[in-house]
Amino acid sequence: MRKRYFILILVGMSSCSLFKPIPRAQSNGKASPFIENVSVTLHSTRPNDKSIEGAVSPMSPEKPPSSTTSHIQKIEDAPPSAFQYAILLDVEVEHINDNKLYESITKWWRAPYKLGGTSLNGIDCSAFVKELYSEDYSLKLPRTASDQANFSREVSKENLKEGDLVFFNTQKGISHVGLYLSNNKFVHASTSMGVIISDLNEPYWNKRFVKAGRIINYP
Repeated sequence: MRKRYFILILVGMSSCSLFKPIPRAQSNGKASPFIENVSVTLHSTRPNDKSIEGAVSPMSPEKPPSSTTSHIQKIEDAPPSAFQYAILLDVEVEHINDNKLYESITKWWRAPYKLGGTSLNGIDCSAFVKELYSEDYSLKLPRTASDQANFSREVSKENLKEGDLVFFNTQKGISHVGLYLSNNKFVHASTSMGVIISDLNEPYWNKRFVKAGRIINYP
């Protein structure tokens, strides 16, 4: 009896769900059951498995913004003189916009100073500015520095822009004039070195600066 009873217990236990095998996880890409309604999806890691194609696509090279393109084009189109003046003025080459003005400056560069002179053989400060305005802006200025100061509209030193005039007292009253370029630099006919570019912050010019003027007919 005991032996038969023991056999019946074993049969009953073998039919219990407790001993049912846990299903194997599927490896065919289908969702596999995990812990209480949470499932995971298995993917093959083979290179030719279509399930990963396009999942992470290589980044396509981005086109540079149009502003960057135009910026580069502007530099490429700049004449050689623009690079020279960019160095002299300590500015980026794209800030050299008025090529005609700088061509005129190049023509007059190092022309000697001569009081009352008006040619490449000798020119004074007001005649030089007058020539630049005639060549580049097609405007006729008065002949002397003091008359040019009266002809212009005063602007603050902080608001100077290319083409403005800067006036100095090197003797009595306004006796010297130059044409402002950028970055505190101005071009003028100096008595010692002829036509050159100087800096408003140089002690000599800073001490003698009187005012700046913008030609009324020039925007």
